[in-house]
Amino acid sequence: MNNITQSALTRFGMTACAVLGMSLSLMSAPAHATAEYALQSGVSWYRIDNPFMFPSNSDNKLKTSDSAWSTDIRGALFLPLPTERTNLQLTASVSQMHYGNTFGNYNEQINSGGPYSLNKTKKQFEGIYNWEFSDLLRGRIRHRTDDRLYNYFGGEIVRNPDPNGAPPRNISNVEPEFPHIREDNIELAYRVTNRFDVPLTWTQQTLSYMIPGRVEMYNMNSNAIQAAIRYTAGTKSTLSAGVRRNRVGFPNRTAQDIADFDSGYTDTEFFTDAAWRYTENTVFIAHIGSIARHFNTLPNRDSRLVSGELGIDWHYSAKTTFYGRIWDRPQANDEADSRLYVITRGIQGRAVWQATPKTRVSLLASLESQKSQNFATSQISTPTSGDDQLLRLGFRYDYDITRRLALRVDAMREQTTSKSGGNIDYRRSTVQVSLNYTFDNVTGPFNFDNQQGYNRARQQIEDLR
Repeated sequence: MNNITQSALTRFGMTACAVLGMSLSLMSAPAHATAEYALQSGVSWYRIDNPFMFPSNSDNKLKTSDSAWSTDIRGALFLPLPTERTNLQLTASVSQMHYGNTFGNYNEQINSGGPYSLNKTKKQFEGIYNWEFSDLLRGRIRHRTDDRLYNYFGGEIVRNPDPNGAPPRNISNVEPEFPHIREDNIELAYRVTNRFDVPLTWTQQTLSYMIPGRVEMYNMNSNAIQAAIRYTAGTKSTLSAGVRRNRVGFPNRTAQDIADFDSGYTDTEFFTDAAWRYTENTVFIAHIGSIARHFNTLPNRDSRLVSGELGIDWHYSAKTTFYGRIWDRPQANDEADSRLYVITRGIQGRAVWQATPKTRVSLLASLESQKSQNFATSQISTPTSGDDQLLRLGFRYDYDITRRLALRVDAMREQTTSKSGGNIDYRRSTVQVSLNYTFDNVTGPFNFDNQQGYNRARQQIEDLR
């Protein structure tokens, strides 16, 4: 990690300590609202097919299905400090995975290593501190970490034509990998009038891998600064415009990596965001941005990109809600892998049906194209053409057996098709069945958006899951 990143994290740590001290002092003041908390424990069973995303024509013995189970613990706190306008939100989740024999104890075939295991703890944490100094000045500090299994793609990679047959960077794509994501965000907003405010945002993100080859190629730091002006209409519709500058770096790349892919880039985006509440039950959203991307050492790859999204949230009835999205944007910064510098175009639809007060059904379908920007990916180990199509189908069923005991069934199916080189398919699917018991100290309001009466802490858990 470079000195600039260390300095930024140090400054954030000092800020967080100051906020914590202020929070503790505020906690000693008379409270004007009730602290809300929720504790959840559970167990989950999984059926996982092709987790390493081998191509459909592969005969590797790890291209198979296996079962797994996990023990899950989650907790959340919503703490007014001392009122709801200034509050602290903490949410955490820990799941210990236990795979079957196939993925719980396997030998990696290319490097003759092992035994390897995908059994590892999945951890998530989010802390948010919202504050309002007055009607004119408000802010937010957010810290998030996420540790989970790598989103594999391509399975066993092609060997290099050398005498030892070693794979590129000695990564086989079936070694256990658990990347760590850390994100820190600070926002300060000044209200000019009742309609206009000026939010300023700083975001720092790190992505860290475990396997040396991925550490070298894909470890990533990014620092973004955003300034905007926002208008809020009486109907709670909003319109904002601003500029965002994001500097992305890959600090561990070698000289050859830099020659092939560069050491990083800087995006400067001018954007406009809108959320139009057409009716009480219908909201349209839109984002349009123009991005100028400048590479650090390879200016011939500089380019102009488009970032756009259109969406609708439609509460069709008291029981049914539809969500729709269409987008054209660069890949998110927390997904650095063999498909770097990808431009995605896609469409997604989701429907949520509150069949009864205790039963909810959610359906999801999305179709996305992924194209690498400007240069081919043949130098990267994963066998992809740089022109892929991803189809994703999802199903979720929730049943509240009692107010505290809940059953969830979650299924996901993915198919990626490499559009050139023979239209090779990569398929993966997962089914998860979870039984969870939740204790919370108070109930929340029973309304359209919260038909189960969850308090804010339990809603934080659901958002994190």
